[in-house]
Amino acid sequence: MRKYAIAAATALVASVALAAPAAQAGQSITAGGASTQKIIQDACAAAYSTDSVAYASTGSGTGRNNFVAGTYDFGGSDTAYGASDKKPENFTYVPVIGVPVAITFNIPGVKSLNLSAVVLGGILNGRYTTWDDAEIVKLNPSAKLPSSKITVVYRSGSSGTTQNLARFLAGNGANGWQDNGTWATASKQGTPVGLSAANAGAVVSTVASTSGSIGYADLSDVAGKGLTFASIRNPLGAFVKPTVAASAKFLAAQKVGADGILNIDYKSKIAGGYNLSLVSYAIAPTSSANATKATAVRNYLSYVITKCAPAKASGLNYVPLSGPLLVKAKALVAKIK
Repeated sequence: MRKYAIAAATALVASVALAAPAAQAGQSITAGGASTQKIIQDACAAAYSTDSVAYASTGSGTGRNNFVAGTYDFGGSDTAYGASDKKPENFTYVPVIGVPVAITFNIPGVKSLNLSAVVLGGILNGRYTTWDDAEIVKLNPSAKLPSSKITVVYRSGSSGTTQNLARFLAGNGANGWQDNGTWATASKQGTPVGLSAANAGAVVSTVASTSGSIGYADLSDVAGKGLTFASIRNPLGAFVKPTVAASAKFLAAQKVGADGILNIDYKSKIAGGYNLSLVSYAIAPTSSANATKATAVRNYLSYVITKCAPAKASGLNYVPLSGPLLVKAKALVAKIK
């Protein structure tokens, strides 16, 4: 009888343990914004055991706005707040990762494409409408470019990748481009040519399924998808493909601002450098009403820039921080509270 009583008690304890919800360890960090960070953030969050982190790919503009609104514990953005933007009262930028931006295309029979900033700008805002336009052919004398229509695929919404692309184009002499994250404004087109896509992944899938198309996305989103990338002429005249090594050379030569924002000179003459590159940032609090949550954000971002990204970034087609930019990022992370 005693054995049955012990067995019954054990079963009761087990059933209570199964019925009770598991305690959530640590903090739950909600973040989002720049699509450029999505893959590295997901990889780091999965490897991080102290707290749970969920990062949503919603675009840089949403990342900045949602951080101001308090929806995100930290925001992700490829650009700083603009002069007219609503800003948080107490915040810091934290450089997170370097990103090569790939120009991807789907032209049947064409596996290699050379472009200059001027010609790329003309393609993207509809000045050149067919692939055999003389200006494109001039850069690709050995390619068999078809007479088919060019279909441009661009990001809808406010995108940091769009804004950095527009800066690159304007900074290297392309006509009709200005510093803005919204495609219609950046390209100075009331009604843009081509097809819009909600995020980087949608750009990639649309280019993949659309013959004659061209689009742009961070290399981490494009790599391994079976698409080809254009080689972009740098200011030294060399045609360079988007790679981690080429992007790292270019970014390492740029100056770091006092606020942690990299001051990119797109005309920099860097041997082997891929000039269509950017740095993506976290936006985090420096005087939070929730000190425990702020500490969790600080510890997680410190983990990303000092441990996770150095180990995982290159394999995911990102550029880990190094040199003065890493030093600055560590100092800015320490301000989060």
